[in-house]
Amino acid sequence: MRVLPFRVVTPSAVSCSVPSLLLDGRATGPDERPADWTYISDFAVRGSMTIDPSEVASSSGLAADDGMARLLAVLRVDCPATGRRFLWAEPVGAEHPSAEITVEVPGGSAAQDLEVRYELVLDGPDGPAPQGRVAYLKGSRLYTGEQTYRFSLEGADAAFPVEAVRFRGGDFPRDAAWLVRFSAEDLNSPFLGSVRLFINQDHPAAEALLEAENTLAQPIIIRDILAQMLVEVALRSGGEALDEFEEGSTGAALQELCATYLDSTLRGAVDMMSTEPGRVMAMLQAGTGFLKELK
Repeated sequence: MRVLPFRVVTPSAVSCSVPSLLLDGRATGPDERPADWTYISDFAVRGSMTIDPSEVASSSGLAADDGMARLLAVLRVDCPATGRRFLWAEPVGAEHPSAEITVEVPGGSAAQDLEVRYELVLDGPDGPAPQGRVAYLKGSRLYTGEQTYRFSLEGADAAFPVEAVRFRGGDFPRDAAWLVRFSAEDLNSPFLGSVRLFINQDHPAAEALLEAENTLAQPIIIRDILAQMLVEVALRSGGEALDEFEEGSTGAALQELCATYLDSTLRGAVDMMSTEPGRVMAMLQAGTGFLKELK
């Protein structure tokens, strides 16, 4: 059991609603999947908190005219797949014991699942340290909800993160069919937060690329993405370990991709890309079934 340096609020003093996910004007609960969610969807998570001011004051030691006036109800949304955290806070206190909180989640920043929790924290400004272990520093967490609400955004067979945008030149050449953004700086970071595939909406093949399942387009895209990833890892890895990674990390995803399409470990594929890039490209053609459906 963790002992905090200040008094906290008893759980019975706080009640929280079951949060909901808001997308295109429709609300879904933790036990439902939002039907129209895509990687580029902007959405929000909404919930509410109500406190019992007298019980909060007695358990925390906060004065009604000071500490109680600094309380914030917080809704925290975590996405383990991308490593992103989103939160918002609204004031609560003796005069307004209830608060509704809405957390905005921008498109392209979440995937797979969300974890949602409530917190009650102290806002600033900091004052002198009071007697009796009463919290006084900004950011002191007086209550953390015991329940974590989980929202499933997609199924286990989810596609590679894709965003459909209009290429307007510069980093997005107008006539290009797609562009891959990949960060190889930290292979232990979440995979879905390190890579994104952009499809050019104005390209004649855009519709086929966005629906690339068991078609000519899918092996072409996979080959292009994996080749770019291996090149960037080869250029940036240096002496970095390329053997063991946590589940869901960029390195673990690359290990699986290399095993599937190259019958190789990540380290073996990176070594080959550094010394025999032509061989790797040919192996990727074979492993992805490149152009097999072209007749």
